[in-house]
Amino acid sequence: MDMRSKTSAAGYLARTPQLKRLQNGLLLFVTQLGQKQYQRQDDGTFTLTGTAYVGLTVLGDRAETAFELFTEGDDVVALGEFHSRTFERRGESVEQIQFRADKLLFDTSHPRYTVTRSPRPVDAAPTLPASSPSAAVEFRAPAAIVLGR
Repeated sequence: MDMRSKTSAAGYLARTPQLKRLQNGLLLFVTQLGQKQYQRQDDGTFTLTGTAYVGLTVLGDRAETAFELFTEGDDVVALGEFHSRTFERRGESVEQIQFRADKLLFDTSHPRYTVTRSPRPVDAAPTLPASSPSAAVEFRAPAAIVLGR
């Protein structure tokens, strides 16, 4: 069985996100993904050489969720695909690369984020038998079973 994989792009939201409705009624989340470019120096330090930008879009119900959750400046990881978009501007044909994200996630490798979760339901909490004062649980590998002759 093959592993499913997607292209990912990590960066920050460089433009205030917009939520648009297409002619067919589909929602579209539109922003710009910025990715800072660094060059390693001989002394081991890094120097910022510039920033690369690409248009970032999310379609459908996920667009509305992304618009509610994300704001300009957020560090994100987008999973999806790069696409080429062609349109006309001032009478000239323009080709633009954009990233269409299937998933847009907070980049948790940056420490400024905290995750707030609602408490878990009481019935989902594991319980230990009353006779067991220890919280340790031992796991053992299943015994090998030989099938056939």
